[in-house]
Amino acid sequence: MTSAQQVRNVLLEAYRDLVIEDQADGSAVVRDATASVDDASDSRGFPVSETLCRCADLLADEGFGVVMVRDEAGVYLNAH
Repeated sequence: MTSAQQVRNVLLEAYRDLVIEDQADGSAVVRDATASVDDASDSRGFPVSETLCRCADLLADEGFGVVMVRDEAGVYLNAH
């Protein structure tokens, strides 16, 4: 089972508004589909949605390594 499938198993019961993608290195990227793009455009902050914070906690509790990353589209989780 890939990391993305494992992440989906953990998160999709409670969180339906997530985008979960497989990465070439075997990790999974988790984005909050409801997060504001306007928040991402402010280069001074680190706009993490409450949903992503809760997801990070759940994934860490299940033994995943979790990193929050910021790019031009906002903040996302990388879980492995």
